Amino acid sequence: MSSAYGAPGPGGFLRPTLPSPPASSFNSPPAGYTILPQARSTPLKPGSAKESSFIDYVDRKLLEISRRYEKRFNADFEDEAMSGIQGRGYESYGELARDLEGVIDVVWVSGTPSLQTPYLLTIALTSCTCLAPFPFSPRPTFYLLHKLDMAFYSLLQGVNAETGDILSGFEGGRGKLSTTEKVRMRSLVERTRVAVVEVAGKGGSVTDTESVAQSSMETEDDFTTDNDEDDIMEEMQVNGNHGRWEMEIARVYEKTIVELGVSLDTSGMGGLG
Repeated sequence: MSSAYGAPGPGGFLRPTLPSPPASSFNSPPAGYTILPQARSTPLKPGSAKESSFIDYVDRKLLEISRRYEKRFNADFEDEAMSGIQGRGYESYGELARDLEGVIDVVWVSGTPSLQTPYLLTIALTSCTCLAPFPFSPRPTFYLLHKLDMAFYSLLQGVNAETGDILSGFEGGRGKLSTTEKVRMRSLVERTRVAVVEVAGKGGSVTDTESVAQSSMETEDDFTTDNDEDDIMEEMQVNGNHGRWEMEIARVYEKTIVELGVSLDTSGMGGLG
């Protein structure tokens, strides 16, 4: 799993067969629903005890996810520190996605751009790298990628894409992503879109019985009902067995793609394929 946490490979243009995000796919979720939790109003102070605790917690959770992923492929993989349920290997991508969603929420709540960007890039790389070994799980896969899309899009703009509020740490033009971070993000976006197309195209390898997870970071007022969740997922589907998920595949990282294209074009780095 160590490769899932290293630097991504160089970027490239999307394959010609990869569908472009349709303009009609920029749909609004049900009223009152937000996919990202409420973040801190101020960033964590560099070098503070809170920042250290945050880093230790997130690093530990990512390590747990890595070990559970490895254990899926190696029945002899044992770690005394990972005994019990946390030590069980992942049986589906949905299980892994739910754990990653929990880490995304903690990272987002930190309200600290200098930590949010690198950790979310790491999570995005993990979500992409771990796709292929599992049967395709549409619901948790698309929900996870939609959450990452909203987070990246918000960081690129410095504004919460769901609420319109300026993000913590971005006041006065601060907190902007570097060109290096944007290029790395573009590479991950492209790789993930290709990976989703490939895993979705595996004949007879679809698991569509898993539901998306609710964030433990949300308040009671922020919880969606089962009906809300069903409505969201219903919008993701296309009638017919062959093209059921084609629309949602085209939406993978759609907002991030558009924003990166504008941003990197402006900086002279070129647009996306």
